[in-house]
Amino acid sequence: MEIETVSVNDVREYERNPRQISEGAIAAVARSIQSFGFKVPIIVDKANTIIAGHTRLRAAKKLGEKTVPIIQADDLTHEQVKAFRVADNQLASLTTWDLDLLPLELGELQATNIDLGP
Repeated sequence: MEIETVSVNDVREYERNPRQISEGAIAAVARSIQSFGFKVPIIVDKANTIIAGHTRLRAAKKLGEKTVPIIQADDLTHEQVKAFRVADNQLASLTTWDLDLLPLELGELQATNIDLGP
C-alpha cells in the first residue's frame, strides 16, 4: 500500500455515492485538516474514482488545497469496490461512545486550545 499525492482535479467523485454529505460535515472535516493536517488519505479505484473520502476531497477543495493524498485500491474487484464503498460509510454508525470515558477525554481537551466544535 502506497500513499501518493495527486492533484485534487485528478480525483473523481463516485456519481452514485449513496452517502449524503452536508455542508456542516465538509466544514468540520476542513477544520480537522487545518488543525491536524491531512492524516487520512482518500481511497480510490484504478480510475481514481473515490471509494472512501468524498467529504475529505470536498473539504480539501474548500480549503483551496491543490493536492490530496490517495491510496489506490487497485487490488479490489469491481464488486469489492462497491462493497467497500458502502461498508466504509456504514461502519462508524455501528459503534457507540463509552459514556464513562468520553467525558474524561473531553474534559482534558477543554483545558487546551483545541477547537472541539463540530
